[in-house]
Amino acid sequence: MNKASNKIEISSLVFTSNDPEVLVKGTVSRGKLSYETELLISQTQLNMVINQLSKQNDSFSVDNYLKTEQVDQYEKLFYADFGSDLNAVIDIRPIIKSHQIIQIRA
Repeated sequence: MNKASNKIEISSLVFTSNDPEVLVKGTVSRGKLSYETELLISQTQLNMVINQLSKQNDSFSVDNYLKTEQVDQYEKLFYADFGSDLNAVIDIRPIIKSHQIIQIRA
C-alpha cells in the first residue's frame, strides 16, 4: 500500500484456529475515491489492529463482535463483523512497518 492509502475502515476479520494468517476486509479511501480490499496479516498484526480499535472506541471488546463456528473436529472459524456503531478506521502504517502484509483486490 502506498502512502496515500494509509487508512482502512475495517468491516470484518476472518481467521481459523489452525491458520497463522488473518483476513481483514475493509475499505481504503483516497480523497473522493475508495475501494474495497482484503489484507492478509499475521496474528501479531491482528493484536496491533485490536489495540488500535480499543484506543479509538470506549469499552471495545473483540469478544462482543467475535462469532465462532466449528469447521471440523480440529478447526474453528472465527468471524468478527464490525457494524456502523464502531469507529473501525485505523492507520495501517504501524502494522505495515512492523510486518509485511499482502493486499488482495481485483
